[in-house]
Amino acid sequence: MFTKLTLTIVSLLMLISLAGCGSTSATETASSSSGDSQIEASDTYSETSSTNNYQMLPVISGKVASLDLDASADGSTQQLKLGEVMSITLESNPSTGYSWFATVSNPDVLSQMGEPEYIEPTPSSSTLIVGAAGTETFMFQGTTTGSATITLDYKRGWETGVAPEKTITLTVVVK
Repeated sequence: MFTKLTLTIVSLLMLISLAGCGSTSATETASSSSGDSQIEASDTYSETSSTNNYQMLPVISGKVASLDLDASADGSTQQLKLGEVMSITLESNPSTGYSWFATVSNPDVLSQMGEPEYIEPTPSSSTLIVGAAGTETFMFQGTTTGSATITLDYKRGWETGVAPEKTITLTVVVK
């Protein structure tokens, strides 16, 4: 008996809370019966517009890279304007234990923006690609004028005293 009563109360509370989540507000309902539905409905809509309901993503996702690089940039010197963002996308296969690790020689000039983003490979058919390499993308921003060297090592993070499988180095001049 007590269990049924508890479940009934919980169900009622859920219905009441869900009723408040709908797009029709009390103001809109009341205005519909008074004949002012167009004005009130648009006011209510603007307050609950989908643009106000976006989930905020990390700052990094809002940045657009001014300079997109890949492994072919190894050994090059790149120029970046103050405040601009650059991305470096490299092939990576974390299922093997390997990942890219970035080191910036002068973090005052060039700062890494968050953690690298791994993107899985896209299958050419409906079959999943198990163990295939995807890409890892690093984002860097020029924070002050000067020069910095980025060294990217492809290695297993837990291994010490072992040379990286691959190393990519490039110089960035921020003006």
